[in-house]
Amino acid sequence: MKINIQTVHFSMNSNLQKYIDKRLSKLSLYYNRIVSVDLYLNLDNQSSQTNKSVELRVNIPGDDVVVGKKSESFEKSLDMAASTAERMLKRRKEKARIS
Repeated sequence: MKINIQTVHFSMNSNLQKYIDKRLSKLSLYYNRIVSVDLYLNLDNQSSQTNKSVELRVNIPGDDVVVGKKSESFEKSLDMAASTAERMLKRRKEKARIS
């Protein structure tokens, strides 16, 4: 599984990179046909507390899974988005198994 990361309005440090790799590698446990994962990290308006947004796009055969979350840290936003993507992938796998 290939992970593509794009940042907007900030530079990513190595700790965040390691955290992203570790967290997103777990997605393959829930769905084994993942082609790639696109992650967009955006630092929005600096005056608000919840200004770190994450958009996660999991590319799989058929329709892609797209999740967007926003919070006060990139780690928290990523955790929320990854958890939602995991649920969606589990649901997709169950539907495929039933069909």
